[in-house]
Amino acid sequence: MIGLTPHKKDLRLIGGGHSHIAVIKKLGMRPIPGIRVTLISNNTLTPYSGMLPGLIAGHYTFEDCHIDLRKLCQWAGVQFVCSEVQRIDPIARQIYCHQYPSLQYDLLSINVGSQPALTEIKNATVHGYPIKPIKQFLQNWNQWLESAQASRQPKRVVVVGGGAAGVEILLAMRYKLCNTTAIHANFTLVCADQKILSAHNERVQEFIKHHLQTLGIRIIFGKHVISVTEHQLALSDNTTLNYDFSAWAIHSSAQSWLAESGLECDGQGFIQVDQHLRSISHPDIFAAGDSAAFMPLPLPKAGVYAVRQGPILAKNIVAQLENRQLLPFKPQRSFLSLITIGERYAIASRGALFARGKWVWVWKNHIDRAFMARFNPQPMVNTDNSSDAKKSMRCGGCGAKVSSNILQNVLSQLDIQPHPDITSGPGDDAAIINIRANTRWLQSVDFFRSFIDDPYLLGRVAAIHSLGDIYAMGGIPHSALVTAIIPYSSEPIMQETLLHLMRGVLKTLKTENTALIGGHSGEGPEIAIGLTVNGTLSSSEALTKSGLTPGDSLILTKPIGSGVLLAANMTARCKGLWLDQALAYMLQSSLAAATILRSCAARSCTDVTGFGLLGHLQEMLLASQCSASLSINAIPIMEGAQQCSLQSIQSTLYAANKQASRCQDYTGQHPSYPLLFDPQTAGGLLAGIPAERTDECLHALSTAGYTSAQIGCVTPYNTNSLITLIDH
Repeated sequence: MIGLTPHKKDLRLIGGGHSHIAVIKKLGMRPIPGIRVTLISNNTLTPYSGMLPGLIAGHYTFEDCHIDLRKLCQWAGVQFVCSEVQRIDPIARQIYCHQYPSLQYDLLSINVGSQPALTEIKNATVHGYPIKPIKQFLQNWNQWLESAQASRQPKRVVVVGGGAAGVEILLAMRYKLCNTTAIHANFTLVCADQKILSAHNERVQEFIKHHLQTLGIRIIFGKHVISVTEHQLALSDNTTLNYDFSAWAIHSSAQSWLAESGLECDGQGFIQVDQHLRSISHPDIFAAGDSAAFMPLPLPKAGVYAVRQGPILAKNIVAQLENRQLLPFKPQRSFLSLITIGERYAIASRGALFARGKWVWVWKNHIDRAFMARFNPQPMVNTDNSSDAKKSMRCGGCGAKVSSNILQNVLSQLDIQPHPDITSGPGDDAAIINIRANTRWLQSVDFFRSFIDDPYLLGRVAAIHSLGDIYAMGGIPHSALVTAIIPYSSEPIMQETLLHLMRGVLKTLKTENTALIGGHSGEGPEIAIGLTVNGTLSSSEALTKSGLTPGDSLILTKPIGSGVLLAANMTARCKGLWLDQALAYMLQSSLAAATILRSCAARSCTDVTGFGLLGHLQEMLLASQCSASLSINAIPIMEGAQQCSLQSIQSTLYAANKQASRCQDYTGQHPSYPLLFDPQTAGGLLAGIPAERTDECLHALSTAGYTSAQIGCVTPYNTNSLITLIDH
C-alpha cells in the first residue's frame, strides 16, 4: 500500500525475470525513502526456468517452480501492475502498456527475457510451440497431452534445438509420456550443429548422445528447419520430418518493442549495456538477463547470468538513485551447469569437469528449492500492539466500513426529518427521490480506503462497487460524482496517481453508460475514493429490501470471500492467483445480473458488501418480516478464501458483522461459516425470486458469465430463528 513517506521519484521495473526478483527482494529489505517502486509484468507468476524440465516430467508441481510476483511485491512494498508493455518513449520517459494508462519513470530497468527466434523460419510462429514464454508452452503441452490421451495412435514428438534447453525438455517430455500416461510416442531431436550440447565439454556431449541413443531417440545433426506446416518440418537438406508435437528451443530473439523504442540494441534486438548493466544510449535505463547484450563480453542466454546479475543490478539501481558510484558486473569465465535427463538423474559440468548420478539430481533439487525459498518471504506479522500499528493494519475496501452497530447507534441519536419526496425504505441501497409525477431518481454514496496499490484498478473496482446500489434497486445509472484522496508526493507523482485513479473510474462509468459530472479531490495519508451515484427508475416498482415472500428462492450472483483475501494480501499471505481471481469478480459488472433478476420477477434485491452475506440478508428479512433457510454448501466461495479463513485471517469488520448477526446458534465446523460474515467489495447481488423461476434464472446468469447459485429459500417469519443454517 502507498505509505506515509512522500514519494519524489519513480523506479519502474519491466518484467519479472530472475534479475528483477532479486531487485525486489533487496528493496523490500532496504527500502529507499522517497522512491516509489513499480513492477510491470503481464503475469502474476514468474517461472524459474531451471525447474521447468522437472515440472514437465512431473517431479514438481506448478507452484513449486513459480514465484508469486504479487505476493513478493506486497511483502516488499512494491506496486504491482499486471499488464503487457508495448513500447517505451525514452525521451519522454513514458511506458505504454496494453489496456492500461501510460506510466512515467525517473529510472527504468528491463528484464523481460527472450524467446526462440521462430520468426526466422517460415510459418514456425503459426505451427511451432516455442519453450518460451513458458506459460504459453505449458498450456500448449497440457492441451496436446489431453487430446493425445484420446488417441491410440503412436505420436511423433520433435524437439528443435540441440542445446541444454532442448535436451532437457525432450527428456522430460519422454519421461512424462512413458511413465505417467498411456501415450505411445517416438522422439526426434533436430540439432543444427554437428555436435549436441556444443557449449559443453566432450564428456558431457558423449554421455548425452549415448543416453539419447540408448533410449531410442533419433538425433538429426547438422540440419536446420527452413519451413513448417501443421504436421511437417522441412529441413535444410530438402528432406521432411513429420510430427504431432514440436517444441522449439533454438537461439533466442528479443521482444521487438525494445529496438522499436529507440534503445541502442545489438543485431538480435537485445539492449546493449555497459559493465554496470546500464544502457549505452540511455543512462537512466538498466537491463539484465536475456534482455541485455553485455557489451564488455558476449554472454550466452543462460539463466545463470540473469541470477548472478540480480544483486549487482539491485546495488547499481540504488547507487544511481543515491548518486553513488556504480559497480561492474564481472561474469564468471565458466559456471556450473546442471542438466536433468528426465528421471531423477542429472549431470554436472564446469569447464572440463563432469559428474553424473542420482546424487547430482538431489544436489540440483536442493539448489533449486533453496533459490525458490529466497523469493517466498515469510508473511508479515504485525507484532506491534500500539494503537497506531493496529490502525495501519486495518482493512481497506468495504472492509473499512463502520460496523452496523455503530452506524445504527449514531443514526438513532440524530434528528433526521423525513422528506415527502423520499420514499425509500429503511436500509435500502439507495434513496428514491420523487422529482415529479412518474419521475423518480435514485441516489447512493460509497467511500472507502484503498485495498490495492494500483490506482487504476482501484478506480475501476470503486465504480463497479458504487453502481451496485443502483442495480440492486432495479435502477439505471445516470451520473456520478467522485471524491478522491491522494497521498502527498511530488507533483508529477500526485498527478499520475490521480490520473490513473480517475481513468479507472471513467473506464467503468463509460462501460456502464454513466456520466462523470464532477467531484472533489484532496490530500491524505493514503489513497481513498468515493462515488456519489445517481440513477433513474422506470415505471416499474423499485426492488427494495422489503419484498421477500415465503417460498422465494434466494439467488447470489457472485462468490464471497473478497474481504478475507484482501486482509490476507495486506500481510503477504494471499497467493497472487487468488487475488487475481478475486479482482476479476470485483471487476464484473452487475448490470446484466440485475436485468436477468428483474426478468425473472425478482421481488427483493440488495448488493452484498460491507456487512457480509448474512448481514445484508438479515436486513432483507427484517424489512420483509420473513426468515430464511440457508445452505452453506451451496454458497459459492472464492478460491483461497477458505484457506485464509482457516488460518484465522479475518477482515477488520468480521467481528462486528458476526456480533450483529441474528442467525440461529450454529455449532457446526463448516469451513465456509466464517465467510458468511466477511465484508465484500464490489460483491454480487442477493435477490429473492419466485421458486418456479429458479432454474431459468440460474441458467441465464451462467450464460451471462456469473458464478451464481441458489443459496437458500425464504421461510415464514420466526422470531426465534431469523436465519437457519444447513451444512449438509
